[in-house]
Amino acid sequence: MPKVCQNINRTLSSLWLRVFYWERRLIMNKVKNLPNLAKKIKRIIGKMVRENNKLLKKSMSEDYDMRKDPNLYAVKFGNRLLFITKGAHEDFVNLLENVEIVFNAENIEYDIDQISSKLEKFVDNIVSNNEPYNLDMINSFIDSIKKPNYKIYFFRLFDFAYKGKISLGQNIIIISGQELLKEIPEAEDLNRKAEENPKYEKLIQPEDILLGVSVIDSGKSDKSYYRALASANYINNIINFLNGFNHKPSRVLELSQHIIQEDGLYQFTNKSGHFSTKQTPGILEDGWSTSTGINPDNRKKANMNFDKRWLPIISLIVEDSNKLTPLQKQCARAIDWIGDGIVNSNQTKQFLQIMISLETIVEQDPDKLKDKLEKDKLWKEGLSVSIEDQLVSIINLTCYQGVKPQQLKKSDAAIKRAYGLRSRITHDGEKFPQVDATEMLNTWYGLIYTIITDVMFTSRWNNVYDLWKAANLNIKNNKKN
Repeated sequence: MPKVCQNINRTLSSLWLRVFYWERRLIMNKVKNLPNLAKKIKRIIGKMVRENNKLLKKSMSEDYDMRKDPNLYAVKFGNRLLFITKGAHEDFVNLLENVEIVFNAENIEYDIDQISSKLEKFVDNIVSNNEPYNLDMINSFIDSIKKPNYKIYFFRLFDFAYKGKISLGQNIIIISGQELLKEIPEAEDLNRKAEENPKYEKLIQPEDILLGVSVIDSGKSDKSYYRALASANYINNIINFLNGFNHKPSRVLELSQHIIQEDGLYQFTNKSGHFSTKQTPGILEDGWSTSTGINPDNRKKANMNFDKRWLPIISLIVEDSNKLTPLQKQCARAIDWIGDGIVNSNQTKQFLQIMISLETIVEQDPDKLKDKLEKDKLWKEGLSVSIEDQLVSIINLTCYQGVKPQQLKKSDAAIKRAYGLRSRITHDGEKFPQVDATEMLNTWYGLIYTIITDVMFTSRWNNVYDLWKAANLNIKNNKKN
């Protein structure tokens, strides 16, 4: 190797080591600067023990009533009250804020209500029972609360065909009523006449399909339930996207009683008022299409008979989206839009949601795109950065590979017409054409499905800028920009 090259390699190695040690030092300093939770908890416990002893002495006086002391907070633990000073209460609130700082820095998944409940019980047990405590014991407790407790909530999937049980990642289950009833001990005792609608004799029927979503248990409120419900609707939108417009859309229905699985045990909770259907029925007014006359009720139910390569991607989108590239995250948002649109009975809205989804994936601000190209010294005369041309070039790259440009003139014009129609519907109130409406929706669904599948399966482009460069400058696999 020439001496110049050796010197360059040594210089690069030296620079790399400096960067490595500098980054490591930053991380270590960040860790050092984080609050010491164990010491803070120990100080709070010590303060509360001292104050508790003073209060006990005070309570010996006939004239003193803790419940009437304006300087005390009454904190309920189970069936009894623990009285603490306002200062101790403020320290506890500050401690929770420090927990959030540490857990966020360490990228730990948590629910602050669950953390608060566990901390309250831990501190109360020591203070009320005069238990011994030290830093090792407190650190062990902190390690335990870094592993949150989960709870699975079940919802009914309506107009969905499936038999058996399948897990999509760690936190998603699709299971038939027949299989679920096998797993619930004393199912007949629990499965009482619980439905609001009298035509259902039982909360779970063998022919039902249920969607189970595991979330961190918030403990104090219905926050975890609503988090599970939001995830269930998101999962359902993905399922509807993968089934397309030729299937009846499945819907998430809330049960009149919560079915919960916690630590492997099932329970039915009391009625809690969660009876609303979060998505509208996919029944269309005056037939599915004026051109085809297809009745939506004759379509097949949504099912799991889609490309099995999607199974791990579903859980990735819902549970671990941080592992997706920026472009894949945009596709995930587009999937949610389209899946929700498929449920909608209004074809105008369905078309708009498809177009919005397409823009979500491929659109860049034309001025900013041009500025970036000029900065990267890639701009040249003849390039067009208009929204319409962005759509055309990226659709041609992903959906019409190998087709010669002169053969694409007709489809290019159709893309621009559709984008123009989207603008006129949005801004001018123009109605979506009923003639060939179904064919148009299926065509555009097919195009965006192809784009999304390419992006999600291949990871060829890190972001939309990479995708545009591949479509217009033939620059491939450049993930640095």
